[in-house]
Amino acid sequence: MTRPTIGTALPPMISAAGLLLAVTAPLFAGDAATAVQAGGLALAMLVLVATGATPEAYAAVLFFAGAALLGTAPPDTVFSGFHSGAFWLVLSGLVFGAAARHAGLADRLARGAAGAFGRSYPALIAGLVAAGVALAFLVPAAVGRVALLVPIALALADRAGYPTGHPGRTGLVLAAALGTFFPPFGILPANVPNMILTGAADTLYDHHFGYGDWLLLHFPVLGMVKAVLLVGLLVRLFPAPPPVAADAMAQTAPADPRALTRLAVILGATLALWATDWLHGLKPAWIGLAAAALILTPRLRLVPADFIRTGLPVGTLLFIAAMLSLGAVIAASGLGDAMGAVMIAIAGFEPGADAANVYKLGLISTVVGLLGSLHGTPAILAPLAERMVAATGLPLDTVLMTQVLGFSTALLPYQSPPVIVALGLSGIGQRAAARAMLALGLITPLLIWPLDLVWWTLLGRI
Repeated sequence: MTRPTIGTALPPMISAAGLLLAVTAPLFAGDAATAVQAGGLALAMLVLVATGATPEAYAAVLFFAGAALLGTAPPDTVFSGFHSGAFWLVLSGLVFGAAARHAGLADRLARGAAGAFGRSYPALIAGLVAAGVALAFLVPAAVGRVALLVPIALALADRAGYPTGHPGRTGLVLAAALGTFFPPFGILPANVPNMILTGAADTLYDHHFGYGDWLLLHFPVLGMVKAVLLVGLLVRLFPAPPPVAADAMAQTAPADPRALTRLAVILGATLALWATDWLHGLKPAWIGLAAAALILTPRLRLVPADFIRTGLPVGTLLFIAAMLSLGAVIAASGLGDAMGAVMIAIAGFEPGADAANVYKLGLISTVVGLLGSLHGTPAILAPLAERMVAATGLPLDTVLMTQVLGFSTALLPYQSPPVIVALGLSGIGQRAAARAMLALGLITPLLIWPLDLVWWTLLGRI
């Protein structure tokens, strides 16, 4: 029997210390007891999630049980994540991903994009990144996109003559994983942190982000420019000779062509409704939920017959609900105000220095993301937005949007569950992924953020 090491025992010990802090807070914290309880519960959950010491579902249930038993916040606040639109948008994305894989739509799109650019190694890298970005418009869940693209990247590596351990194989896998994770932060429903921020803004401030407005603000720089930068970095970090076989994998016909057509129509209509939300006023979450209900209709046969019972990742949904609820609990307990005072004092915001203030807010978001998974960043920072507005003089919408600069700048694999999934599927080590993520993460504040500041200024947002 393997004995636990200090490294494996430390996260549970820190988590236990957080729980002890939460339980004993009424004995020593006085009026600040609820804030201390919220901090202890947040520490317990985020440490377990960030280190992978326990499954995300366990950390979520631990948080719900602790907050409910200790009375840290009213029950409707503790469980508010379940009635957030972001929760249902995540559910819809999981259904979309399952349907796209079952019907063959995602496979056809990914193979077609890779094949169109498959004449050289840099072209294969660019093709996989382009395929990942294209899939993000159809499949909101990044984990689902990674599950679709990484096997195709491995097959392309085999055909190109890049065996296990070859830099070209690593580059192709990371193109599929990072290409469908980082640039799609510019697409509202494409990544979970986006949806957690959307839900937190809705729950805390009754502030709604539009699909088209988010796309215009973030996708040109955080999406397209970052995608080009990622291609260049991967080609440079993991150089490889030209493929042995330049043409990409042949496309395969879906098991049921009629199912492919039906799914394409449903997803096309969903995308059209998302893009025109400014016209009809329907929230993206409810559009996605209606589409998911249609996809799940048994007679259409767009998902496996037992998908709801065996294919729906309940643990992921519990974790998303917990992260959404965490932001509301932090706000209700008073912890958000305490954290806000500390961050404002350290940052030294100056009203009127809008560009510098936006940059500082982005750095705060990046640092918070390092302390846990990216999912925790909007849950922790969204409750502080009003304090940041008062300190910077920026509009609430702009302050909230600066969080995207930070949680789209992950530096290490543990921050991103989709990247961890990709590494597990491919056998690529975390060291290789960390090289690429660190390089991209260090260049982003130096190149991408200044371009974003210029773009936001042209749009009149700062």
